[in-house]
Amino acid sequence: MKSTIAAAFALASGTCLSTTVWAQEIYKFFDSNGRPFVTAKYYGVNDGPFGFDNNSSTWDLSSFDVDQLNLAVKHWVEIIQVTPGAAPAIFNIGTMDDYNAYAFSPIAFEREGAPTKVQAALTGQNPGDLINGAQGFIQIGTLPWTKVDYTPSQLPMTSEISLTATMIHEIGHALGVSSNFQGEEQDDGSALIYINETPNSWISHLYDDNGQKSRPDQIVWCSFCDNIALNDDDEPLRPEDIFDVRNNSAYFGGAHVADVLAGAMAGVPLSMVSSRDPNVPDVPFLAHIELKNSLMSHQPYRNYTNFMEAELAILQDLGYKIDRRNFFGYSIYGDDQTLINDNPFFGRNAEGTAYLQNTYNTATLGLGLHVYGGNNTITQRADLLSAGAGGAGIRVDGSSNDLSILPETHIYADGVNGRGVMFAYGKDHTFTHRGDIQALGQDGIAVSFDFGHNAMGDDGPIGEYRGSYILRGDQSLSRYSPEALQTAWNEINGSLVSTFDLTGRAAGKKAAIYMSDNAYVGQINVMQGARIAGDIISNYEEVDEEGDLRLTTLTFGQAANNEGHSIFVADSDFSLTYDGNITGQNLSLQINGGNTKLTGDHLLYNATVAQSATLSGSGLYQINSTQKFLNDGVLNPSVAGQAIEIEGDYLQSATGTLQFSFNDQKAISRLIVNGNAQLDGTITFAPERGWYADGFSVTSGNWLNAETMGGDFNDVSTSLASPTLTATATHDGSNIYTVSLSRANKAYSQYGNTANSLSVGYVFDALGNNVPSGLRPLMAALDFSAPDGSTIGSALPDLSGEAYASASGVLANASGISRSAINSRLQQAFGGNPAAPVSVIAYAPTPQLPSASKAINVAAPNITSDGISRYAAWGTAYGSWSSQSSDRNAARTKSTIGGFTTGIDASVYENWRLGVMAGYNRTTFKTVSRNASGSSDNYTLGTYGGTEWAAAIGSVGLRTGLAYSWHKIEMDRSVAFNGFSDILSADYNAGTFQVFGELDYKLNVSPRSTIEPYANLAYVHFRTDGFTEEGRNGAALSVQSDTMDTTLSTIGFRASTNLEIGNILTTARSDLGWRHAFGDVIPTSAASFAAGSDTFTTAGNSIGKDTALIEAGLDFAVTENAKFGVTYHGQFGSRITQSGVNANFSMKF
Repeated sequence: MKSTIAAAFALASGTCLSTTVWAQEIYKFFDSNGRPFVTAKYYGVNDGPFGFDNNSSTWDLSSFDVDQLNLAVKHWVEIIQVTPGAAPAIFNIGTMDDYNAYAFSPIAFEREGAPTKVQAALTGQNPGDLINGAQGFIQIGTLPWTKVDYTPSQLPMTSEISLTATMIHEIGHALGVSSNFQGEEQDDGSALIYINETPNSWISHLYDDNGQKSRPDQIVWCSFCDNIALNDDDEPLRPEDIFDVRNNSAYFGGAHVADVLAGAMAGVPLSMVSSRDPNVPDVPFLAHIELKNSLMSHQPYRNYTNFMEAELAILQDLGYKIDRRNFFGYSIYGDDQTLINDNPFFGRNAEGTAYLQNTYNTATLGLGLHVYGGNNTITQRADLLSAGAGGAGIRVDGSSNDLSILPETHIYADGVNGRGVMFAYGKDHTFTHRGDIQALGQDGIAVSFDFGHNAMGDDGPIGEYRGSYILRGDQSLSRYSPEALQTAWNEINGSLVSTFDLTGRAAGKKAAIYMSDNAYVGQINVMQGARIAGDIISNYEEVDEEGDLRLTTLTFGQAANNEGHSIFVADSDFSLTYDGNITGQNLSLQINGGNTKLTGDHLLYNATVAQSATLSGSGLYQINSTQKFLNDGVLNPSVAGQAIEIEGDYLQSATGTLQFSFNDQKAISRLIVNGNAQLDGTITFAPERGWYADGFSVTSGNWLNAETMGGDFNDVSTSLASPTLTATATHDGSNIYTVSLSRANKAYSQYGNTANSLSVGYVFDALGNNVPSGLRPLMAALDFSAPDGSTIGSALPDLSGEAYASASGVLANASGISRSAINSRLQQAFGGNPAAPVSVIAYAPTPQLPSASKAINVAAPNITSDGISRYAAWGTAYGSWSSQSSDRNAARTKSTIGGFTTGIDASVYENWRLGVMAGYNRTTFKTVSRNASGSSDNYTLGTYGGTEWAAAIGSVGLRTGLAYSWHKIEMDRSVAFNGFSDILSADYNAGTFQVFGELDYKLNVSPRSTIEPYANLAYVHFRTDGFTEEGRNGAALSVQSDTMDTTLSTIGFRASTNLEIGNILTTARSDLGWRHAFGDVIPTSAASFAAGSDTFTTAGNSIGKDTALIEAGLDFAVTENAKFGVTYHGQFGSRITQSGVNANFSMKF
């Protein structure tokens, strides 16, 4: 003890932490703003004194060593924000022969609360004079330094000591984590320790066992101290004269520390004695941070590689400017808490004052949530996004913590060595994951169970190794007191995590789930909703007191409750496909329920398929030589041409089924057992989805191969649920089995329930065994659909292309727009009041209308108000929408049309008008239940003529015309059923020719009113070009050219009357008619499948054989020469409804 205490007095700060360059090397480091941060000067053997006490290097550091040490400086460059104008801190770094490493920076000046020289330089204070050209001094001893390059990670990654981690620790001392207690060794071996008149900034933040803050000239009382009771004047010491740490409960306190600890502790704990043995002083006194396993501690086991958040808060309290939230989202230091964490972890703004929502944090070793305490119930709700090297979402230490990740919560750690969620110390934790965890950077692990290595080394004089049921390191452990050793063992003598319930997503580059060689997990339950990308790895191979391997049970298909916890019963609805590898000598694979498909290679202790479960896929299963692969359920090598291979013994029970697959190319799946196969239960055969000719068969003796076989199958069967195919299997002796398939008569048309679907079904029936390759995916989707044929019944109408026929009907029916516009124009030209007037611009003398009543007389029916002009231009705009309902064959089609018609006419002969017209409109149509929609751009040209003869009590009118319309049609439709889909499109042309005429008799029933019986006749010829759809998967049609010839007769009457509304002359108009169609009333379309088939015909919606026509409107004389009108028109017939609105404006010049 004498030498130990003497060393403590000789060195004010140091550590027991913890091969050629040479002339002195100098490295300068700058912060992100280009401000000087640190100058590091490395001294070799021949470079002279470098230390505070003028010591020189005893050996030379290699260039590798210097690189590793410089990485530690860069670590601090990223964390500490240099005060503008501050001088860089200068370090002298050399070597020594001690089995240790040391750091020291003297106080900058003699004053209470003085900083170290390094601390002063970096915080804008006066560091005082340089000593040997430096402010800080670091000595590297002869510890077993690793030769592995340092990469940032949350856990130590090597079994030997890292120079980088050591340097991070040592620089921490120079930054101010150091004490300057004074002391004298007494004759009895005790120590008189006291605080001098100028305690440094570190000591000024210390509190004793009683919560009393330190002050100058206090006497330190401790378990090995000479706890004097009298001062130099032989007067009793007052309580305020004593810094009492006899219970070893001293701590560091400050505002930032209090903010982090949130009442969990009085402050950050410190220690006067060794964590191994309370009878051994820990030197330098109270100069290490004794948070559990801290890198900055003096504990023999440390599995941190950087400062915890509370330790960064200490530096803030020492005067450093640090954006702590850039490195930690939140920390939980308390015990026995229940909380929902809504604290996110994102990238920071430029000022370091706020998170930038939903952006990645790029800090090195950034950590979204740190759980230090124990027995907490924590629900993570906020997103944690890290992309910095060594970054992690959540780190859990302590013990018995229950962590849950809620659905829609994203925890991403996509930097190098990223860890999504990591359990790093303790025992009896539980984990429920329902959200989204990923670590897709180099060596990323989504969910990690790993104690890591020891920053002090896993072995040797100062190292030890810990893990689940693991406490090793003879030299280090021999220095523990029995009580301290038991305490250490009690922290780890259980599973790190007892239960991990997974219903969310876990994706990792190195592994989705990783259990290190020192981390034991009791049970992992993969349940409905889980998605796994990356391997599942367990390197843990420890045995229990009986010498039995401690097994991790990995289950697939248990049922979960609403909170994502397993209820330990099978879930028959479970379904998962996983293509990663499962590797672990201690993994017991249990397929409990539902359907699990695995396609990777697996190294396991054993495997069991439960009675209610199915395991399918392919791949290798290596089973422990003392165990078996047990099948009580269904084992299905489900990929034809591939195999499930078992390296070990296979046992199938009476409830077990071995199901093989084959495809339409006669490739088979296999089970290969490199061991003994003991058989019972059932063998069954299932075709993979594909196209199978009637009479297809496959025979093989290689379904099952084993080194040795025992027992036999009790039943041979097939597994096929098809509406069109049936399968049979026979045992041909030995190990040979034959499977045959046949197709029923009328296999497809039997499910047609409309004329259109029957038409398509007959085509499929006729294909027989001559199905073109392009149609086979489509046929396979039908053959392997619902066995009751319902899928085929609903798919056939979609495949028929009936939308093309319905579109033809829509366009043919729209021919009436041109007829209506021409008839209205000719009526107006001879003074009539059509129900849908057009807008006219004509030259005519302006009549003098002194009042509205006189205007009515002038506009009497026997005077043709437009006829007085020789030339007239006219136009009308219109829009309508219609619905043609289903006739139990063709599906309902909705359409719209909008456009305009215009024309020019002139007076010829005595009382005739002749003219030409043109029009454009756009038609849209949609057949929702057939997933079809389209449009047509329509262009029309025509000519017309008409006259009117006076009669006894009115006049007789004759109107005729002809027109031709060009249609540019686009159609898009889709077919999707039973995993089959095709996106189809077509561009094609069509044309409509029509000729028509009308005869009417206009009667003047009063000076203001007329009625007009009429009859008209129209012939309409509609023709479409042939075309072939564009498609991808076989449903495309080749549609033939087609025609539609229809004659339409209409009888009806019109009526109009003039009235005054206010002082505005108003004309009310109506038209009622009945139209009868002759000839082609139902449009049809003839097509075949583009891949090759017979032609079939489908019918669209009827244009209406008998239809009522209704029009009604009002015209308003807004000025003497201008008139505005609005008209409603509709068609109502069997399964057809159409409505529209026209507006017009007329002006005379």
